Amino acid sequence: MRILGPALLGLALATAAQAQTPQGPITAEGLDRGLSNLGLMAGHAVQCLAEAEQPRAQRAVLLFNSMLVAELGSNAAFRFASAFGAGSSHAVDRSFCERSLADWRKLVQDHALDR
Repeated sequence: MRILGPALLGLALATAAQAQTPQGPITAEGLDRGLSNLGLMAGHAVQCLAEAEQPRAQRAVLLFNSMLVAELGSNAAFRFASAFGAGSSHAVDRSFCERSLADWRKLVQDHALDR
């Protein structure tokens, strides 16, 4: 599971790179922004799933959050979890479901969350 830290840093970098140019060193703010964006995406994606698939996805979110606690600490896990809550509390914009679900499936696959 020690791979999660670098993978998350890469994801946060990709997210931060879209927001700022030129790309600089990894910062705490960039990592926080990446975790927030990831949580928002995951919350939206879970809502886009069929109702029968949502419990399994919620278990994957809990597993991912526990991996965050182990790898990056409780502050990072809280950042992701609170963003997930925000992402799952808004009405679903179906026009973004395809992208959110693709990103979600990649996250599940990359971190073996489908166990």
